[in-house]
Amino acid sequence: MGSDLQSDILGRPGAQPEEEPVWPGAARWIHLGLLLSVTFQMVTGLAGWLLGVFPFAWHVRVGLFLVTILGLQWGWLWITLQGRRTLGYLFPWTPRGFSALAKDVVGLSRGVLAPPGPRPGLPGFMHGIFLLSVTLVALSGLTLLGEFRGWWSGVPMGTLLTTLRMGALAVAIQWLGHVGMVILHAIKGDSIWGIFSRRGRTSS
Repeated sequence: MGSDLQSDILGRPGAQPEEEPVWPGAARWIHLGLLLSVTFQMVTGLAGWLLGVFPFAWHVRVGLFLVTILGLQWGWLWITLQGRRTLGYLFPWTPRGFSALAKDVVGLSRGVLAPPGPRPGLPGFMHGIFLLSVTLVALSGLTLLGEFRGWWSGVPMGTLLTTLRMGALAVAIQWLGHVGMVILHAIKGDSIWGIFSRRGRTSS
C-alpha cells in the first residue's frame, strides 16, 4: 500500500518515481539552522516561563540568529525556482496537493507513514504550519525586544507576551510531533537523516 500512496502523491498512479527525491543544498543547511535555533529558543523560553531560569542574553542572540535564518528561508522559498517548488510542498493549495494531503491522512489513519523527502503531502504541510508558527513567534519576540530597547513602540506588551507564550507552546507541541515522526520513520527503516547527507537523499 505504501508504494500505491507514493505513486498517488507523485501524481502518476501506478508509476514509479524516475529518480530519488533530493533536498536542495540550501534547504538542508537552512533546515539545520532552524532545527538548532528553534530547539534552543524553545527550551530556554519554556524554562524561563515555567522554571524562572532564563539565559536572556543568549536567548536574544540566538533569537536574532533565528530571525536571520527565517529571512533566508522565506527569501529562498520565494525567489529561487527550487524554493518555489518547495513552497508548493509546504502549502499544497492545488488539486494535486490536496489529493496528496488526503492520501497521506488516509494512509496515516491506517498505520502507513507517508514517505520522507521533498514531495507534496502531509509531512510537507506540517512543515509549512511549523514554519508559520515559528515565524509568528520570532517576529513577536523581535517586536518585544524592540519595545524593551526603544527601537519602536505602540504594540501592547501584554499582547506580545501572550502571543509569545501561546506560540511557544504551539511550537513545542509541533516540535514534539516532528521528533515523534522522525523516530517512527527511523524505526521503519527510512533514511530520514539523509536530508543532512552530502546528496540530501531521504529515500530508503
